[in-house]
Amino acid sequence: MPTKDQLPQIDMTHHTHPALADHPTLTSEQSGWNGIFFHHYDHPAHQSPTHQWMQHIIGITGQGGHPVESEHQVEGKLVNCYCQPGEMLFIPAGINYSSLWHEAGEFSLLGFSPQFFEQVAHESIRVKQIELIPHIGIADSLVQQIGLALKGDVETKHPAGRMFGESLATGLVIHLLKQYSVWQPRSLSDGTGCLSEHQLQKVFKYVQEHLEQDIALSDMAGVLNLSQYHFCRLFKQSTGLAPHQYLTQCRIDRAKHLLQFTQLTITEITFAVGLNNHSSFTRLFRRYVGTTPKEFRAQL
Repeated sequence: MPTKDQLPQIDMTHHTHPALADHPTLTSEQSGWNGIFFHHYDHPAHQSPTHQWMQHIIGITGQGGHPVESEHQVEGKLVNCYCQPGEMLFIPAGINYSSLWHEAGEFSLLGFSPQFFEQVAHESIRVKQIELIPHIGIADSLVQQIGLALKGDVETKHPAGRMFGESLATGLVIHLLKQYSVWQPRSLSDGTGCLSEHQLQKVFKYVQEHLEQDIALSDMAGVLNLSQYHFCRLFKQSTGLAPHQYLTQCRIDRAKHLLQFTQLTITEITFAVGLNNHSSFTRLFRRYVGTTPKEFRAQL
């Protein structure tokens, strides 16, 4: 029997590995996300050997499916589960884990690199050490909602850019630290501070000057030398908008201006506002404006 150091190390960035028998039907590998991963599977019945994930893993069973009987070995302890649609399992990196799924089923896997996880923890929770606790077959509505939002973002090819997914992932890590760690956080920074007008103007100026790029959450936070967690909190308290909401509104406003005052094609405008494809831009524009870019220009 292999020792802990000899167990297969499963990397979520690789599609072929013994933990799963099939390739994902949907993946975030082209998203540009930093330290977070999403795969969706329509998977046959399968038994995985004992292994260790290199990422912290959340599995979410399919929403419209049926309960699936499964067996799990977590650090040598057997857990039988009749997983209901939408329930989750949480397997931290480095944990000895194996599973047996008796039936085919649809599910999503969310992964966080330990570096991403530790960065968010360091920025938000004042404890020196955090031990994550594995969970099997848990109903968690917030995890379920974020999983669905990430899936939709990948399916629609990230219409608002990569910041939307990164913001969701940051919030999800905070939730996992609060709910699935050995110690409850002693001090989440829930203060009521706001950014100064000077700080806000620096951020606004940066966004306007880089709007044609796929701006990351870390880019905006870096303008003020703040952590992503604190920047998100302070920006929302100062403006009433999450950073990704503000960025999207800026892109829509810039697009409306270009549609009205230039002869650029809609594809050219798509890239000029930092989006990566025509269809994503059209969906986003319709959501915010109520009409397509082509119809908006025709009405001028």
